[in-house]
Amino acid sequence: MLERTIRHHIARVAVELDELDLRIVSLLLKDGRTPAAQIAEQIGLSRPAVADRLDKLERQGVVRGTTAVVDPVALGRNITAFVAARGATLSSAAWKKFREVMSRDEVLEVHTVAGDDCYLMKVRAESIGALNTLVQQLSAAPLSLSTRTTIVMQTHCEKVGGIDLGGTDEA
Repeated sequence: MLERTIRHHIARVAVELDELDLRIVSLLLKDGRTPAAQIAEQIGLSRPAVADRLDKLERQGVVRGTTAVVDPVALGRNITAFVAARGATLSSAAWKKFREVMSRDEVLEVHTVAGDDCYLMKVRAESIGALNTLVQQLSAAPLSLSTRTTIVMQTHCEKVGGIDLGGTDEA
């Protein structure tokens, strides 16, 4: 039987994942707290062999951590929005402010993007007022970014760490 190995580049370092590694990662995506013994039973390896592979996956940066997936509404974060921002190249003072904005709890993701915009942010805020405060920080000096905000009315599909957070089946 031919063993398939997939090469991935993580932080500019090639990482090779075989079928067993991929199966382990797939199980962890479904439940990051799955014990090594249970993974071993499901993929046909010993518990120590799985533990070694888990250690290797963590050292290589494939598995970067384990987290709890919490319903944002339970935390009072009822507003989901995407904020697109664009502007001139950021100065060092602007980058410092941008990092400060990115560290805010309501900022979930920030991406540099191609196209009309420079950055795309996913935000979960407690209120429209809190969202507006964040957008104003992006627009004010030293950032002085032009922004366009899209507020989510209904989520149809959202997955975090392999967990389907749901949405609705309604049209």
